[in-house]
Amino acid sequence: MQFVTTNAPKSEVNFQELLVNLLGNLSEREQEVLRKRYYLTNDLEKRATLKQIGDYYNITRERVRQIEKEAIRKLTELREAKEYASSLQTLEDKFVSYLEQNGGLAREDYLLDEHASKNHNFDYFHTNSFLFVLDKLIESVDKEYENEALYPVWHLKGFELDKVVDYLDDVKKEIDTNKKLNTQEEILELAEKMMPADLKAAVDNFLSKHSEVELRQVLESYLAVSTGIEKNILGEWGLSHWENVGPKKLGDKIHLIFQKDSQPLHFRDIANLINDAKFDHKKICAATVHNELIANDNYVLVGRGIYALKDWGFQSGTVADIIISILKAANRPMTKDEVYEEVLKQRQVNKSTIYLTLINKDKFDKIGSNLFNIRS
Repeated sequence: MQFVTTNAPKSEVNFQELLVNLLGNLSEREQEVLRKRYYLTNDLEKRATLKQIGDYYNITRERVRQIEKEAIRKLTELREAKEYASSLQTLEDKFVSYLEQNGGLAREDYLLDEHASKNHNFDYFHTNSFLFVLDKLIESVDKEYENEALYPVWHLKGFELDKVVDYLDDVKKEIDTNKKLNTQEEILELAEKMMPADLKAAVDNFLSKHSEVELRQVLESYLAVSTGIEKNILGEWGLSHWENVGPKKLGDKIHLIFQKDSQPLHFRDIANLINDAKFDHKKICAATVHNELIANDNYVLVGRGIYALKDWGFQSGTVADIIISILKAANRPMTKDEVYEEVLKQRQVNKSTIYLTLINKDKFDKIGSNLFNIRS
């Protein structure tokens, strides 16, 4: 296997070069087993199983496991070697500092985005390679993947994670009791008020080492790791199972998209926005969204494929229905331009379409040269 490296990365440690050199101490087969087993490079689609690797090499799963174990043993022995120790220590110090600034822990997907990707290049190696190094070669940190109350999280070794779990459970119960969405300021105020003294003391100890960091950052980090407390796409906080926070039904997802954009949208754009919002792992197609919009009375067709919330004051019906409603509300004949102006508040159509509807003698009377009214 030939690894490719780039020029200087974003920090003083060239992570890709370091990992290339470490793996270079292994046999070709050991490198390949680790690469596939831990999804270390971007040319792979996913992590390989023991069976898949065994079938590739025509060996048993147990033999693959032995090769993997031996390769990791060799790497851990290299931690103290003079050509690697300094770089690994720098990586560790920077990551420990990052965790301290977040209250001793960090959600895995956040740390990859906020720390790993900002400090190192990952053009050949996948960001999984950073997690691999943390797990196998850095001794002062640990991970937690099994707690249902938390997203996958990394934390300082010895940090009492259970205290954070209990604390977040108390915050969750208080949100459930209040039965209302919270603004960013409200949720942070609640989280600070409910933080127990022993956890606050631990956080204060971390913050004493990082004067540039405020308590607010730690509170946001703690809230982010909770699977039960979520922020919706409007920036409002509530419980993740609430339909206006983590919607499961398509109609609820559409409603939140409309609330966020506050304007009529084409059904294809709605589908794209739902997928971008990542409410869950489901991919939605435009046709499914269109069917929901047609079937749901909460949405009004206001243009070709364009829908709006009825709550915004949009009326259902044809352009003729809208004109009739406008004329009834005015209780007088209206000019063509007046009708145009009012209809265009309700429908995204061409003026020619409105005019062709107005001159329908079965529905409207033309009075003089430029006034129109409902047919008597």
